[in-house]
Amino acid sequence: MNPSAPCFLLVDDHALFRTGLGMMLAEHWPEAVMRHAGDWAQALSSARALRPAPDLVLLDIQLPDGHGLDNLAQLQALLPDCPVLLMSAQVDAERLAQAQQRGAAGLMAKVASAREIVTAVRAALSGTPTFAMASPLPRPEPIRVPRGGAFADESLDALSGEGSANEPTPRQRAILSYLGRGTPNKAIARQMGLSENEVRAEVSFLTERLNATSRQQAYAEAVARGWVAP
Repeated sequence: MNPSAPCFLLVDDHALFRTGLGMMLAEHWPEAVMRHAGDWAQALSSARALRPAPDLVLLDIQLPDGHGLDNLAQLQALLPDCPVLLMSAQVDAERLAQAQQRGAAGLMAKVASAREIVTAVRAALSGTPTFAMASPLPRPEPIRVPRGGAFADESLDALSGEGSANEPTPRQRAILSYLGRGTPNKAIARQMGLSENEVRAEVSFLTERLNATSRQQAYAEAVARGWVAP
């Protein structure tokens, strides 16, 4: 494996989540190869076909045609030398124990921060298991949209559409407010101290979660839900 150019296989049934995750990983591994699978069948097909084999699989444990915990052994048999980092919207002690027992490289909460995700991926690539309980997200307070880099290390909040009851983070509220003003991604990134890819990923996540077809529709739906003030 070339540590600066690993091959990642991203397995999740939500295309926008995979895209955002891939963008975030590309920020830290610019030469990495990203392969995508939208369900369990595609994941197995990719595991059989990809040559060279991926260096790390990031696998959502809840797929429409399979469960990452129950079927992990099947993937491991196809990729015996490839670590599998599991992802879940819900992380609890039972799932952590099951992931460890089944030989996963780790279990990562989808609400983990970008820094935590990168740390988990680096550990998995180096052969170090990563298992940590994710604490519940606090209910965010209404905020003013700040200038500068106040949001640079905040959670990516991978909003994968799995029915999570979590409300948006302060960073996402701020982005939604900018959408209401028609601010382009590049300007949002500059104002918030983020990369344009991070902003693009957040907008994609929010648009999908809000079942919106445009940025303005996402903003309107966020206002209707009370996430941001009109």
